[in-house]
Amino acid sequence: MPKRKKGIRLVFSTAKGLGEIGLENEPTLWRLVKSICADNNYKIRRDGVIFLKEYFKQSKDQIIVSARFREEYVPILFDLINDEDIYIQIEALETCV
Repeated sequence: MPKRKKGIRLVFSTAKGLGEIGLENEPTLWRLVKSICADNNYKIRRDGVIFLKEYFKQSKDQIIVSARFREEYVPILFDLINDEDIYIQIEALETCV
């Protein structure tokens, strides 16, 4: 597995473990997640949208009521829904449901 892929998995595992409160306290980690979701490589963006889907399943009620949802998550999901890759679009739509 390439180093970049390992690093991305480490970021996602850490973000999942910290949860929403941890991401608020660790802005650097949140910036990494956002940059992964906006990466030029569609495979990396695909990993990002799959992470968001799993992360939302983990604590959807807590995320939706937070103020960060409108400010941070909605623009990311909107960009992913309008992505050029159909698989990323589908995963982003499933995340929203």
